[in-house]
Amino acid sequence: MKIYAPNIHLFAFQLYKASNFQANENETNKLWQNADKIAYATLQQDLHLIQHIDIDKEPNSRRVDLLNELDVKDGDYSLPFTGKILTDNLQQLVIKGFTYPFRLSDSCGFWLNLRRPEDDDDGTRTKDIDIHLLSKLNPDNCLILEKSNLLLGQTLLITAWLPGAKDNQNINLTPKEYLEIANKCFTSIFNNKILALNYQGELFGSPIFEYGLFSQLDNYQHVLIWLFTNNTADEQLQQCYQELLDLFFFRTKIVKAFQDSREIYLVLVKSYEEIESFIDNLSQMKESKTLTLKDLKEYKNLLKELPQLGLKYTRLLRNLEEHQNTITLHEYNYLEKLQQIHGITKENLDFFKVFTEKTSSYFQKQIVADLGYFRHSSTLLEQAISSTRGIVEITQAERDRSLEKTIQVLGVGLGAGAIASGVITQQISYINKPLGAISLNNPPHPFYASLFLSMVATLFFTCVAWLWTNRK
Repeated sequence: MKIYAPNIHLFAFQLYKASNFQANENETNKLWQNADKIAYATLQQDLHLIQHIDIDKEPNSRRVDLLNELDVKDGDYSLPFTGKILTDNLQQLVIKGFTYPFRLSDSCGFWLNLRRPEDDDDGTRTKDIDIHLLSKLNPDNCLILEKSNLLLGQTLLITAWLPGAKDNQNINLTPKEYLEIANKCFTSIFNNKILALNYQGELFGSPIFEYGLFSQLDNYQHVLIWLFTNNTADEQLQQCYQELLDLFFFRTKIVKAFQDSREIYLVLVKSYEEIESFIDNLSQMKESKTLTLKDLKEYKNLLKELPQLGLKYTRLLRNLEEHQNTITLHEYNYLEKLQQIHGITKENLDFFKVFTEKTSSYFQKQIVADLGYFRHSSTLLEQAISSTRGIVEITQAERDRSLEKTIQVLGVGLGAGAIASGVITQQISYINKPLGAISLNNPPHPFYASLFLSMVATLFFTCVAWLWTNRK
């Protein structure tokens, strides 16, 4: 099966400056190095893109063209390159390409193109090529960028004319036949691998197919294959390339925000389980009517740990809300860009609207449900902290009051004993006579009698004081 003048467009995006970690220079430059790898792997061309861009160029609009002014030709801010691939019969086919580096909002990226030209340099039309030659444009799967901390994502758009469509011949195939051609294009590019088809529709009068399921979010790839069956599709595409770049950027930001929210969700689940464990332990401790000093220390330790856990949990909830806000913001930008494209082309854009109507809305509903679920645990944690603080304060007050009673009782007893001792010693004669040995033949010395009676008085008044302080 043959196709005419295929184009591969890779739109890749990464964060310009990360806010949550310090990126090193290697991570920052990895995006541009990926463009170099693709150009060399496919056409053995050395781009050295980093030498041709000014990443910190002052912005004069929302999107900044990063190509150095010295490399700009006729207002074209892309860096062109040309090479050749070998066919099965060892013929050489010219492949042209370019890479357009840019900065957009808080991100940067490149649009890299590889294409079989419609015409040779002498103006003659190029011939149709076999679909399997598309594999020559993705050696070692170089079109799929490696994950990194800064990488946001990518969109791969493959366009190709069906034979005869350029000459306005009537292409009358069934949807199933179009899908078979698209699948062959996909398997040729990706070495006989196939992603599940997510959606198929029509754009500018030609069939288009979207591959990649969000149920496989960790390894999600966005691939579009667009088969031109008329000149309208190509003409309209030429008019809105720049708007499509923005559209794919907003889409990537939405998908990345949801991917990040799933990572936070997993951390929240662990924190939620930790909170539930704390609350269960607290409930078991409450079942004991009397608290020991050990129990009081455990409660005090809980008062130290629970606020820290609560702070971590609150930050996670806030991060989840931020991802929800990011999705809301870029969904608005996405729809606004669709309106701009419609204003340019006057064409039906239902194919792109499906993303906001189904996918993006699902993302938001999922995050709203997560927030509702996890906020309940946050309320429980606040109640647990308040309950624990109350128990500690009550227990501490009771222990302080008990200590105060003990001091009062002992004070009364010792004071009364001292008074009694003084009175008794005044009434006992010969208190100053020398102490003799205690024996049955000698009467006890008056000192011993005084000491004994003082102790009895102390115990008596201590008991009276204890009974008085514990009366109901």
